[in-house]
Amino acid sequence: KRRWRIGRQTDLSLRDDTPLKVLANFEPEEEYVLEPGDMLYLPPRYAHDGIAEGECMTYSIGFRSPKRGELAREVLQRLAEDADDLAGESLYRDAHQPAVADPAAIPGGLHEFAADALQRVLNDPDALARVIGEALTDPKPQVWFEASSTDVDVSAGVRLDRRTRMLHDERYIFINGEGFRAAGRDATLMRQLASLRVLGGRDVGRLSAGARELLIEWCEAGWLHPLPTEI
Repeated sequence: KRRWRIGRQTDLSLRDDTPLKVLANFEPEEEYVLEPGDMLYLPPRYAHDGIAEGECMTYSIGFRSPKRGELAREVLQRLAEDADDLAGESLYRDAHQPAVADPAAIPGGLHEFAADALQRVLNDPDALARVIGEALTDPKPQVWFEASSTDVDVSAGVRLDRRTRMLHDERYIFINGEGFRAAGRDATLMRQLASLRVLGGRDVGRLSAGARELLIEWCEAGWLHPLPTEI
């Protein structure tokens, strides 16, 4: 059993004597005692404090929802890698700029040139969709995978490692921060793998040679695991 106190907070200041994020002035609104098998859902921005009543163990499950600024930073960083291709390499020109009395002032035309370059990068729907998917599936820094030390056989099927993040959109398959263009049957089956987190041997056999090779590479990296072969 564990006694939980929960509540929305107006004062979000934190204690400065602990490395954890602990509220300095926690004000509970409700209290519950959870017994074996019980589950407590906490909406966003609900604070909580739990005290065990006897021996107990609890599991915390978090739902990944990116912050606006966090997602913008990730997207911009990834778009920056392709900025030369997306924005072009045209030089800034000011052939009609008259002589100025203040040579240190940045001309307004340069501001417009920079804004146009940025807009060209952001306006590419294909690039934007790709980097969003890559950012959403990128593993957290503390997540690591064990590479396979043996030959991989995916003929019986594969399943995703529990740490693997795999998503898709209309054009791409995303897995652990990488994006791959997919179409036709390969796209359908890879989307099935992303949603069900497992792909049977019969479906693996329907993939193209290139897609099966990707499954082998992902298994070798520890992102996927082959299903046991039936005897």
